[in-house]
Amino acid sequence: MATKEDVKRYWQENPLLSHELDGLGSETFFNELDRAKREDSDIFAMDYWGFGSFAGKRLLDVGCGPGWVAVNYALGGARVCAMDLTFRAAQLSRAHLKLRGARADVIEADAENIPFRDGSFDVVVSSGVLHHTPDTPKAIRECHRALKPGGVARLTFYHKGILHHPVVFWFTRFVMNLLSVKHPGADLSRDAADVDDFIRQYDGAENPVGIGMTTGQWTVVLRDAGFRVTGSELHFFPKRFIPLGRFIPRFAHRALDRMLGTMIYFYLEKP
Repeated sequence: MATKEDVKRYWQENPLLSHELDGLGSETFFNELDRAKREDSDIFAMDYWGFGSFAGKRLLDVGCGPGWVAVNYALGGARVCAMDLTFRAAQLSRAHLKLRGARADVIEADAENIPFRDGSFDVVVSSGVLHHTPDTPKAIRECHRALKPGGVARLTFYHKGILHHPVVFWFTRFVMNLLSVKHPGADLSRDAADVDDFIRQYDGAENPVGIGMTTGQWTVVLRDAGFRVTGSELHFFPKRFIPLGRFIPRFAHRALDRMLGTMIYFYLEKP
């Protein structure tokens, strides 16, 4: 079983999108990161994030990576604290904030042991991170603990959907191989041993932990942590990984994103 040190080592050596984009930490890297998010993977999730909705609120970004979420909430007026398990991610976030003229506190910290008192934040967000820690339910409980009563959270996770169903999965792999669809850092349609291994490799073949569950399964975990689930959306169908994907029209991309998105975006409240 992968340990926390395994996770830390992997992400220290392989920051988010480093398999895909060159010039890690440069202005070009951050510009390309923003373009990949706004024009592809999160193009239909901008209302979900609501970057201008929490001005003046104290907001915690758990697992900030290269800082895309933290930067945008800071620019929207939130009082942001961003945390990540690795020194490399903290460096990248600070560089990204400086580049955009945004302000936030950035610390190295573990999602399973958030170093703040109960009820410290009005908002807690985490973009595709908590499924990478060995004890994901504990990390979710920590997010709940750090949130004020009446506060809101935006947490996103790998989604196990129709494309991963045992009856369909063989066809998913067949089509990906036929179209030469590959995730950067992994040829998961050829190399994955099973559905769970397929999902784990979304962030690289050597990624030690990557957990996917159905909407219902995630809902149970979130409710067990104390959250009230007020809604959810499917997103994250990055067409840039598909040959000639740039020719997919916006309406078709929206349909694929909402029906076959590989991540689930939860709206949550702390009663």
